[in-house]
Amino acid sequence: MILKTAPQPVKLFSDHSHYGRERRDQLADILRPFWKDAPFTEKQRKQMYGLSAGDFCLVDDLTQADIAVLPMTWNHYLKRRELPRALDFIRAARRIGRPILSYVSGDEGVTVPPEFDDVYVVRASGFRSRRRKRQIAQPVFFDDPLKRYPDLESYDRPTKGEARPSVGFCGQVSVNVFKLFMDVFRSILRNGAFRLGLRQAEPQPLYPPALIRGRALRILGRSQLVKTQFVIRSRYRAGAVGIDSRQRTSREFYENIAGTDYTLCVRGGGNFSKRFYETLAMGRIPVLVDTDCLLPFEEELPWDQAAVRISSRQLGLLPRRVADHFRTMGLTGLAELKKANRKLWVEELSFDGFHRKVVRKLVTGAAP
Repeated sequence: MILKTAPQPVKLFSDHSHYGRERRDQLADILRPFWKDAPFTEKQRKQMYGLSAGDFCLVDDLTQADIAVLPMTWNHYLKRRELPRALDFIRAARRIGRPILSYVSGDEGVTVPPEFDDVYVVRASGFRSRRRKRQIAQPVFFDDPLKRYPDLESYDRPTKGEARPSVGFCGQVSVNVFKLFMDVFRSILRNGAFRLGLRQAEPQPLYPPALIRGRALRILGRSQLVKTQFVIRSRYRAGAVGIDSRQRTSREFYENIAGTDYTLCVRGGGNFSKRFYETLAMGRIPVLVDTDCLLPFEEELPWDQAAVRISSRQLGLLPRRVADHFRTMGLTGLAELKKANRKLWVEELSFDGFHRKVVRKLVTGAAP
């Protein structure tokens, strides 16, 4: 009888001297369960992030590590003019041939200088057509909604006998002309500042995402091919400020996803959609308006099966594309896909699932 042994945890090394509690928002994500601040213990932090004991661990000696993790985000080093400090860390890892993992934060992200092309960069923002050599697309992380709202796991619309798919959306849709004008004006200023070297955040398209979102909702709402269930907000989270109102609007948001087959997902301030991952976590099917988005593990995960993707230039085809997907899948296929999408999020796109996969790919040399 051959006994199977559990895989050894991947050993990570970093430099705690780069870190300060007041700069925790710029800490490399993978280090968050380990570098704790009061009042949380290390055990509590690992539970918060869903980290399993056998996934990876921190070591104090770089020579004993499998991966070197740049402690803070590139945003941090660029903004504070601390690139030499990052370079010192990277040089030490290069000398002994360790793969180097780093992160970019924020909706817009920053450009990593070309002299660091050998460093792996994890970021949620960015464009597929501009992908750098060792860029790893990151999902948006959040608490498991089905642990927060366990009753929604069985909260499904009756699809038997339905001839049309249901498409949901709950969120802010701005149609204020003045606000849209100001958004474009601010984008011009931000993009100009970047090109003049006065701003680190990367330039974004001038066409506001709110217009894409609004147009997609109008096209779906006017179509007889789909049934829509839209909750349109004039402000983010309906202007919720107190705990009760925030809890209520969060519940309404996830109820909308749970009560429909498909959920419309369009980029926000950055070129990614948090709603896309929340839909997968709920075990539903995202309808992604593709604005040159780079999805996690693009080359190996079954994105063409898990989601309906349509270019932002083809919005007129949106209802037909959803209706064709619904008809092709059938009721059995639709139910199986919902379960598969939930599993996909848990195993590949949750905080622990994503990082487990990333570190294993780096250690085995399977990363790009």
